[in-house]
Order: sequence, then structure tokens, then C-alpha cells
Amino acid sequence: MVINAYVRENAGDAALLSVCLSQVREAFPDAELVIAGMEDAAVHAEFEGVHNIGSIRRYVADGTVSLPRRLMRKALLGLTGTAAVILPRPLARAVVRVLPAEARREAEAVSRADLVVSMGGGYVLARPGLDGYQNVFFVLLPALLAQKAGVPVVWAPQSFGPFPAAAQRKLVGRVMRRSAAVLAREDVSVGELLACAIPADRIERAVDAGFAFAPEPMTDWRDRLGIGPGERLVGVTARRWLAPAAQDRYERELARTIDAVQATGARVVLIPQVSTDYLGDDDRVCERRIAAHCTSGPLMIDEVVDYRDLKGMYDECSLLIGTRFHSVIFSLTSGVPCVAIEYEHKTRGIMADLELGEWVLPIAEVTHDRLWALVEPLLKDPAPYRAVLDRNLPGYVARARSLPRRLQEAA
Repeated sequence: MVINAYVRENAGDAALLSVCLSQVREAFPDAELVIAGMEDAAVHAEFEGVHNIGSIRRYVADGTVSLPRRLMRKALLGLTGTAAVILPRPLARAVVRVLPAEARREAEAVSRADLVVSMGGGYVLARPGLDGYQNVFFVLLPALLAQKAGVPVVWAPQSFGPFPAAAQRKLVGRVMRRSAAVLAREDVSVGELLACAIPADRIERAVDAGFAFAPEPMTDWRDRLGIGPGERLVGVTARRWLAPAAQDRYERELARTIDAVQATGARVVLIPQVSTDYLGDDDRVCERRIAAHCTSGPLMIDEVVDYRDLKGMYDECSLLIGTRFHSVIFSLTSGVPCVAIEYEHKTRGIMADLELGEWVLPIAEVTHDRLWALVEPLLKDPAPYRAVLDRNLPGYVARARSLPRRLQEAA
């Protein structure tokens, strides 16, 4: 069972799921794989040939139903999920049998599995308030049910935290201490787990699986965009993240930098790393506003692009200004220098691992002057940056490809 899968329109998470499935297959060639994810199984019955059964998280967060019904679902699954975890196993099984069909499928599947793998990403976290508690609970519930049935659970390389409340840290600590393997993809996450009273020897420092994503090229992007082979192409990814006034400032400052890049003769293309309307998280909306602020219009990719095809877009860039961190990873693995705009601690942590921490700028601190101070030197001479990549990236990629061995050990 692979749990906590997201949606394919988020290219980074789709790449993580693709790598996870490939690595599970490598570890266990004859295994039957099943996904429990955030995609409706009636719409997306499979991902890369692997059956999707939906999930408890998708059921309680289903945006196609009214808010009152979602609240009722969360209350129902909160109560019955807790009962299934704390009651003796015969009573717990009876509780599971009365769950709504989609929630029951995941609950039964994790209990019958030989191994549960929670895919990489950045979802084991909590914000202040009630939403933070419910997110932690529903993310961890499938693992709790698996552990109750004696099924080993592996947390593939991912970020953990923040956890602002003691009760959240207590629940995370309980689950992780009982897991077969807990892999954190940066040092900040290690600190968050230690704060949950997880012994240091139970936490493994690992590498984001996105560094192992290497699909075959699918599209001639230069031909598609009308860019000649000798023209320099600079990619930009952006996202909605800040409060309205701060978001507007970030977008306008990014537009000023795009104008400055294009004034050098390079072409800029705005790339939607995420193109889903789930939770209003569609980069194209933000990027259209940025383009409107520019005095010289950048190129835009305004359609939904397959996550494998999108990787080829980054291959064509000579530089990336990336807010979506997996756009940075996709570019780095193609040898493309990146300036990373940080919105969560995964960005600074992973860039520091690669000795690239000086090319990180927090999203709330983005100004044209500060961004241009990082971008302009790379436009003039990317050789020093590429030398750092040449030194550090091969070993990092090798570590990203090492999960199959760890899965075999955990099982």
C-alpha cells in the first residue's frame, strides 16, 4: 500500500509518487501495489497502471460536496477512526465495517497489506487552530490502523512539521516511534521529529525522491514555444502563498525581475508546476497576474502539462527562478542553475545540503533588488554554480535512488 498520494496536476507530487511506485517495484518485483490517494477513484482509477482506491483524507476533504457535509464527514471519521485505533481488535474491525465505502477501503487495505509506504512530500504538518489538528489526525490515521494490525509502515523521504501543539507532537511521536523507518529529507525536519520525543536513532536522514525522477523526453519544447536553439531561456515558477497585500508585492517584484532578465536578450517562460483547482492551488492564476505586470510579455504555458512532459521543459532552461521547490529539483537534475524562493523549510534545507544555500530567498522578502542580486551573476557566469552542482549532485542523486534497499529491510 502506498498512502498519502496527492494529485497528478501537482507535478512535484506526481513525480514523487512515480518514483515511489518504481522503487517499491524494484524492491518487490512480484508485489501487488495499491494507492490510497487524494484523487477520486471514480475519475482516476489508476496511476501509472497502479490501482487507486481513494482515501480517508480525500473523503473528508472532498471539495465537490457542501461544507456542512464535509464537516459531518470529518466528525464521523474522527470519532470512528479514533474508535478503530483504541478499541480491541474485534471491536475495531466491527467499527471499520460500518465506515463509508471509500474510507473503509483504505482502512481495510492498510490492515491487510504486507507493507505500507507513506510517499514522500510535505504533508505531515499542522498549522495553528483546529485545521492543524484534523490534518495531522487524518494524515496519520491510515498508519495508525496499519500499526494496530501489525503491518510495518515506512515514511519515504519527506518533510515533517511544524507541530505547534503538544498534542500534535505526542501523536506524531507515537506513530513514528512505531514505524519501521522514518526518513527525513532535511535537517529542520529531523529537529521537528526530535521535538516529538522520537529517539535520534529512529530518524534517518535521507534525500528527496524527486532527485531520482528522470523520465524520457516527450516534447520538443523549444519548437512548441517558438524558441530558437541558440536563444537563452529562463524559467520562472510562482505560487499563491502570502496574504493578499504581500502576495501582490511578491508578484510585482517578480515581474520587475522578469523584465530585467528579458532586457538582457533572454526569454522568460512562466511554468505552472501545479495546475489543479484543488484548494485553489493553480499556479496559472498567479502567473497570469505576474505576466500582466510585466512591460515585456514573457512566454507562458497556460495548459495542463503531464508531469513527465514538464520535466523536459526545465531541461531546456539555462536558469530557473523557482518558487515551487520541485521545479528547482527538476532543474538541478538537468544541470540548470536555480535561484530558489523559499516558502517552506524544505527549500533552504535541501539547498544547504547541496551547498547552494546562498541562492535562496524567503518568499516574504522578495524584492527585485534582492532577487536580481542573485539572478544577474548567474546570467553572466553560471560556471561557479555548475561547479558546485558537479561536485555535490551525483552523490545526492545516488542517495535518492537507495530507497528500495531500505524498503526490503523494513519489510
